[in-house]
Amino acid sequence: MDREKSNAQTKSLKLPIAREAVKFFGLFVFIYILLMASWPLTGAVYLNFYQTAGRLLFGSLGCGDVVRFSQPDDNGDVINIIALNRHRLDENGQMTGAQLSHNIRYREYIYAVFLTALIAATPLPLKRRGGAIVWGLILIHIFIIFRLAIIIIGLFSSDMVSVLILKPFWDNVLIIAEYIVVSNWFTGFIISFFIWVLVSFNHQDWLKIVIQKQEEK
Repeated sequence: MDREKSNAQTKSLKLPIAREAVKFFGLFVFIYILLMASWPLTGAVYLNFYQTAGRLLFGSLGCGDVVRFSQPDDNGDVINIIALNRHRLDENGQMTGAQLSHNIRYREYIYAVFLTALIAATPLPLKRRGGAIVWGLILIHIFIIFRLAIIIIGLFSSDMVSVLILKPFWDNVLIIAEYIVVSNWFTGFIISFFIWVLVSFNHQDWLKIVIQKQEEK
């Protein structure tokens, strides 16, 4: 009799949990699609923000090294990241450099959207959700700045620029970092997921989850 009662209570608990999970997923997908679809409206602002932040942080690194950002006319999603060495000129007297075309919409903006959708869909009080979105966006953009730093180091260590001459060990470290952080599309989603957990849930939330799990047993 007690076992049947316990089973009935477990089923009644699982039903609301499943309903909340479906609601969360549906809201997440809706917000994610909405924010990605808004790129024609928000893209210019985000691209300008990316370039401005990049110039402020990496525009002039001293020793005559320069980083520039430009947008090609034929692709509104892409920014060209250019590293130049002022002390190394070609036969025309122009600075030699290396360039990488970086898709900001699907390499940077998409992670900010993914994280925002996760937090916005989480059933928390509005004030907590708002604070979590602010902190989440700050943290994901620290990761994005870290990605940009790796890209720039890679450009400066290239043969065309030769500002950084890396030893074999550090060259291998850079290759691994470029593969994991820059080339691997999923790394940003994994980082976004952990940031979501970090900024959305506090000690009391985890305590409630543990207590609920113990009650279900």
